[in-house]
Amino acid sequence: MRIKSKAGTFIMTVDEVDAENGEMIMTGKMGVWQAKTHVNVDELTEMLSEVKINGKVIDFLALFGFRYLRNLIENEGKEPAEEEKV
Repeated sequence: MRIKSKAGTFIMTVDEVDAENGEMIMTGKMGVWQAKTHVNVDELTEMLSEVKINGKVIDFLALFGFRYLRNLIENEGKEPAEEEKV
């Protein structure tokens, strides 16, 4: 994913997602820097309450969900090297 700001555009990667001490922790990189993002229940609730979901977002999420599930079903039982990228 990309972070765009006045400081520039950074690529953010998430390599691992875990939960610890009541927080969701996403570990990865922001640009060239190792980063951990911590989100607690109150922060997630506040963030979601501020988000205005419109039809375009629902369409995007539905299509993503369909493609993700289709890929899981099509690659069931295959070795990881055999899987195709979506």
